[in-house]
Amino acid sequence: MDLLQQLGAELVFWSPLTDPELPKDVCGMYFGGGFPEVFAQELAANRGAIASVKTTILTGMPTYAECGGLMYLCDKIIDFDGNSWTMVGAIPTAATMGSRLTLGYRHCVALQDSPLLQTNDTVWGHEFHRSASELPIQPLFQTQGFSTSPTPEGWRLPNLHASYIHLHFGTRPDIPARFLQHCGSWRDSRVLS
Repeated sequence: MDLLQQLGAELVFWSPLTDPELPKDVCGMYFGGGFPEVFAQELAANRGAIASVKTTILTGMPTYAECGGLMYLCDKIIDFDGNSWTMVGAIPTAATMGSRLTLGYRHCVALQDSPLLQTNDTVWGHEFHRSASELPIQPLFQTQGFSTSPTPEGWRLPNLHASYIHLHFGTRPDIPARFLQHCGSWRDSRVLS
């Protein structure tokens, strides 16, 4: 957050649990990690926030979602008890909770452009989650851990970068700078139209 502010971003905080829609005049969305499965019922009940987020993504606003943020943007979350909770639906898959913990540092190679990366960019990040989801035909990354084989990972829409990988902005300040550039371009296109 500090790095985004140092690069000129004005951060506007809101809650998908309690706010009925996105704040006015934002030009980018960042959904960080967390544990949405713990709040799945409350998140699903806030239909206004869900509709606002989905509509905004579909209009092309640059969006970055990592881990719990990716789960919130899926069609649904299936909790540990097998209950299914409707989420945003920008990512056409379910995030299903399981007993297996995926944990570790990952070396990632971008397989396609996103609002944060360009094809073949390499980055480091980490994973920590107990959910899994189906991958798209064209995943965002090829990831590899210290003792794991290469694994496809992540979702990408023209304006969306969503992955279980928590990226390390501190080692690559060009990543948040690129995101902010996309946010500014989107804002400018809305002003001109």
